[in-house]
Amino acid sequence: MRYSAYSSSIMPVEIKEIGDQTYSFDCGRDPVFELRQVAYILTGETPVIIDPGSTSAAREILDGCPDIGVAPGDFAYIIPTHIHLDHAGGTGFLAKVMPDAKVVLHPKGINHMIDPAKIVQNFRAVFGPDFEDTLGPVLPVPQNTVLPAFDGQEIRLNGRTLTIYFSPGHATHHIAVMDSLTHGLFCGDALGYIADETPDIPFPVGLPPFDPEAYLETIDKLAGLSPDIIFYAHHGAETGVRRLLSMVKMICADYARIIRQALKAGEGHNAINGRIRRYSASHCPEKDIPAIVEASISGYVDFYGRNSR
Repeated sequence: MRYSAYSSSIMPVEIKEIGDQTYSFDCGRDPVFELRQVAYILTGETPVIIDPGSTSAAREILDGCPDIGVAPGDFAYIIPTHIHLDHAGGTGFLAKVMPDAKVVLHPKGINHMIDPAKIVQNFRAVFGPDFEDTLGPVLPVPQNTVLPAFDGQEIRLNGRTLTIYFSPGHATHHIAVMDSLTHGLFCGDALGYIADETPDIPFPVGLPPFDPEAYLETIDKLAGLSPDIIFYAHHGAETGVRRLLSMVKMICADYARIIRQALKAGEGHNAINGRIRRYSASHCPEKDIPAIVEASISGYVDFYGRNSR
């Protein structure tokens, strides 16, 4: 059975083996922010999918599963790192076609995934009123499939253990997943966004509501796990972990400092954008900062506008 995508903007899935029993599924870019939708499938006797993306991406993933010898009924867990559309929009769809899979969710995201009406409104505000035409509908997750996550939770599979870590900042309902087999960390958006155009720079990303101070604390928390690999949800696998962690922490702190100073000086949106553009140019000369990063400036402005200090 083939699960056709909703839009030609989602490219056919590109599958890569990136570690022992670990595959990335790159389903192309979303049509709004041009974010690559990269899901991860862990194989073995109890397959797991991490960050399935939108429903359109999830359909592409199902089409590609036979290529790695996995069927929908084989999956034991579906783990979105958080409930944003580009990470979890296809979770309800997958839960219906993966009958034995448990859906692992941060407790703060559970009700929204069981009844997604409110988050669908938010998705329309961010991705446009017609997002379902390109990225597919957001279907409810059956309540009986939900497994509430807790910080430090271990999911023991045959041959590997996944450990859940709460990682707020980008979202209050964000989790990261540490894998014992690859000693890799599935970070969602907790450790920045790497664009193809700026492959060495992890920019912090956070549309409102965003907490840049919690984001910095999460960076330190996840750095303390000393992963060998970081699995980015919009980019792929990276092994230069120490440098990437150091850089995303520095840029996040610098963005916060620059924006606090601008707000204290009474500057508006255009002036703040100009400051961030000039700063970012020092890291990526002659390249524009990615659209999602520029949009995320509003998350800093919103936070520090409410928490002036």
